[in-house]
Amino acid sequence: MGIDLKSNEGQDKFIQDNMSDLVEGVNESYGPVLVEELISRLRKTIEDFNNEITSAFDQLKTREDERQKMYNMIKEGNTLETQSSDDKGNPSDLSDWEVKINEIESQK
Repeated sequence: MGIDLKSNEGQDKFIQDNMSDLVEGVNESYGPVLVEELISRLRKTIEDFNNEITSAFDQLKTREDERQKMYNMIKEGNTLETQSSDDKGNPSDLSDWEVKINEIESQK
């Protein structure tokens, strides 16, 4: 079974198990204060990494859900083209990019 890096205990166990030789060398050379600083920085790095990965996977899931919704709309025949024709009547609801895209498409 893997180590739970989300808990402080799991992080400490991971750091101690994998960095024991390094920590001993640092402890002998620089003292316990710097070893504690090293461990706290490693813990912070692991925490930041976990937060970034969680955020990335949340974004990935959100984008996949949106993609699936669009796929289902296309599959059902309800395309954005029919919706965008309704939106063209009210340009105040459109973003600058949508207005620019509509201008380019109308020139074709």
